[in-house]
Amino acid sequence: MEVVDEAFRAHHRELLARMDEHLRRLETDGQLECLAQLVTFLERDLLPHARGEERHLYPAVEPLVQRFGRATATMAVDHEFIEAYVARLAQLARRAAGQPQQEHPTAVKEAAGLARELAAILRLHTEKEERVYLPLIQQHLTPGQQADLMAAMHEAPEGEGRSWSPTVLDVRPLPPARRHPLIFQAFDALGPGQWLELVNDHDPRPLYYQFAAERAGTFTWEYLEQGPHVWRVRIGRAGQGAGQPEATTAHGQ
Repeated sequence: MEVVDEAFRAHHRELLARMDEHLRRLETDGQLECLAQLVTFLERDLLPHARGEERHLYPAVEPLVQRFGRATATMAVDHEFIEAYVARLAQLARRAAGQPQQEHPTAVKEAAGLARELAAILRLHTEKEERVYLPLIQQHLTPGQQADLMAAMHEAPEGEGRSWSPTVLDVRPLPPARRHPLIFQAFDALGPGQWLELVNDHDPRPLYYQFAAERAGTFTWEYLEQGPHVWRVRIGRAGQGAGQPEATTAHGQ
């Protein structure tokens, strides 16, 4: 029986079609009345549908996902859309490169529209990861497990080579007591000449002194950004290799 499936798909198609029509009118007519009609549609039709899903559909789906599905499947769908947008933009750029210069503004306008759509998807996707996934990781994985996870994120898939990529370690969401252990775990996982980029919400000078005491002669330290709200430091493992910071330094406050 496919009553629910067809009903939801039909309603979704209707909502998307109406949304596209309101956007077309808003962009072509440019009238304030078009904006008012769009807001009315969003408030009277789109939001009630979303709230109905929250109250009824999601509670029905959640136990089914736990038994038969994959909780991260919707995030993978986001990635499919992201890859498709990137491919479309790359194709557009290649095509425009072979066109006369007078046609470039049209291509740029089309690319800007695609990029805006991609940016909206990216904002929503990253917000979901940061609000749902990252707190779970911080609460339930040890610092060592977190460091292993970050290292694995930068490993090339099987068959694509194993070139090293630096890790960006943003510890701002973490409680202060958990930051230093995680940073040392990530540092200890580095090979000679490799480095990580630390992102912090204050000058990590105490961390530098801890490195100097516990990892003397094995690390390099280079400030990349120094406040007032964000500090970025490149912490490298001493040794020969590409990407190694030039020298251990703790310049600036």
